[in-house]
Order: sequence, then structure tokens, then C-alpha cells
Amino acid sequence: MQRIKVLHITQSVGGVETYLKQVISTIDHSRFELKIVGTISENLEPYCIKYNVPFIRLKMARGLNPVSDITSIIRLRKLIKSEKADCAHLHSAKGGFIGRIACSLAKQKSLYTPHALSYLSFTGIKRKAFFSLEKFAIEFTYKILAISHSEADRCVADLGHKRGNIYVIPNSLVIENHFYNTNGSNLHNLEGRIKVGDIARLTPQKNPLLFVEIAAAVIQKAGKDVHFYILGIGEHDHLMDAVQAKIKEYNIASNLHLLERGDLQTSIHFLQQLDVFLFPSVFEGLSYALLEAMLQGVPCVVSNVDGNKDVIHNNLNGFACNHLDEYVDSILSLINNKAKAEQFGAAAKQYVLDHHDLHKNIHKLEDIYAEFAEMKL
Repeated sequence: MQRIKVLHITQSVGGVETYLKQVISTIDHSRFELKIVGTISENLEPYCIKYNVPFIRLKMARGLNPVSDITSIIRLRKLIKSEKADCAHLHSAKGGFIGRIACSLAKQKSLYTPHALSYLSFTGIKRKAFFSLEKFAIEFTYKILAISHSEADRCVADLGHKRGNIYVIPNSLVIENHFYNTNGSNLHNLEGRIKVGDIARLTPQKNPLLFVEIAAAVIQKAGKDVHFYILGIGEHDHLMDAVQAKIKEYNIASNLHLLERGDLQTSIHFLQQLDVFLFPSVFEGLSYALLEAMLQGVPCVVSNVDGNKDVIHNNLNGFACNHLDEYVDSILSLINNKAKAEQFGAAAKQYVLDHHDLHKNIHKLEDIYAEFAEMKL
């Protein structure tokens, strides 16, 4: 039987990289032939080699770069025509924008996964510019695969995509990978009687400046027994100077710690030590870090934004917050009420077990790829 050929086009960073690793490691390779085109990170490359997935490096400029982008479209169109895939699966803002135009020019069926829509990163003129680009790209969009229901809703409400052209498969986890015991590991052993943490890069999307403000307010009310941690330093530390300045301004350097990013074991070991997971991001598609925290049974306090509000149901399995006081009150209620914290943590864990098991959801993705193989442009 001839395998269904899927071409992934990507800039593999953060959640996109995790997504591709999951697809590569769990899809039925006897039915599907994968190839990856784009930015191949040092973390993704070993997965490609292990599972015999070919990759082609194609540099794409980050941000707006008309000359480079046009060159990438021309090169990608040529490559797509030569590959003759059943489906081109496009990931994130740049891979999605360039990929949709190149696929349309090459008469290739494409499946676009935003992994959080790009214009949500910005305000003012920049937001309008990136929003306009997404509107422009509608003409070149064949089908969309959203990673959360709220992402799908935004594609319809904000951009005007047709609901019938959108699939939804929520981001998921390989459940068994998250239950090994990391006790005794020397990976970021945390201090403090009460530990509140986040897994995030120091970028505007992840809102580390608000994290510092929340930490300062909680420490002022609850005392120096509460320690705050951000795991994720070492890649895209765009706001490092601003974060350090704010930590100094609030005089909380002894209680707020910035830790270097690591592998999955590092993240799980970190989460297993937390009393509360604090996630004040500006926007999301659906965060793997949040799902990981929920699966570890850590009660979560998150921003009330797309993705987060799909999985955290306020005052049932966590708290979804809109402003500083809500974050502070939510954290204090959890650290002062152990029974509530345990109840929320258990409910969050069960939610992930019920809805975000990759071994169940990968079959839905396989079904979409198989459907593409039967479609006619």
C-alpha cells in the first residue's frame, strides 16, 4: 500500500517543535511518509534521524522581510511542486504565511496550524499590520487545523474563515512520559516552603513582567516563605534586562529565581516541586507547559486568554484571571487552603487524562491526512 505523503513546513521553535516531535514519534509510519522543510533545530533533528524522517533546511526570515520572504516563496513553491505531497502541513506565522502562498501557487492542498495567531503578539500599528497579513492570507488558505477550540473561534470571529474549513485537535501529551519519578534528581532543586513557578521564555507573549509584579504582591502579603521561579532561561530572553530591573525595583531577588531551560525531565522535576503554577501569558494557542502542569496535579493560575480558558475552568480546576488582584487573590487562596489546592490539582489532572492523550488524538490527525489524500483541489 502506498503511504500518504505529508510535507511539514515550519519554523520549529517552542510549542511548534514539541508538536512536530510528537507527530514524528507517534504517527503510524507504515501508513504515512513524513518530510520536514524549514528551520530544523538541534532538538528536532535527532527525532528526524531516529524515525527516518527526511528534512530539508530552508531558511525563513523572522518578522517582516519582503525580499527574503519572496525568495523563500519562490524556493518553496519549486520544492512543493517536486515533492507532490498529499498534504502540506504548515506551522506558525512565518511557515504558515509563506507556505500558504507557495502552496496556492503550486496547486498543493495545505493544512495551516497557527499555534497562536501572530497578530496577538502586538499592539497598535504592528498588530494592525500582522492582522492585515492574516486577512490577506485567507485567499491562499485551504484548510486550518486549530490546536484549541478558542483558536478556531478566533479564526472565524476575527478573520472571517469559514467554520467548515477548520478542524480542531487540541494539543496533547504522551501521558506515560509524565509519570516517571524524578526524585533525587539534581535538576533545579527548589528552595522555599511555598513554591510558585512558570515554564516560559522571557518574551512579551509570556508576560514575565506581570509575573514579577504578581510575585512582589504575593510576597508582600504572604511573606518571604513564598518563592517564585521561571524555568526557561537561555533562549529568546528578549525581556531579561527588563525583568531583572523589575526584580531589583521590588527588592525580591532573594525570592524570585530565573532558571535555565532543560529537557522534559527537567520540566517534570520542576513541576513536581511546585505548589502553584502561575501562567500569565498575553495570548496562547494551547500551551504544552500548562498541560504538563495540569497533568502533574499542580493547581494552576492562568490568564483568561485563548487556549488557557479552554482547559482551566474558573474555580473548578484552577483560576483564569484578568488583572493583578485576581492573580494575587487566587494564589493566596491556594497556598492558604491545601484542600482546595489538592482538589483543583486533581481535577486539572483528570481533565488532561480525559481530553489530551496524544495516543488517542494522533488518530484524529491521521484521519485528516487520509481525508486530504482523497480530496481534489
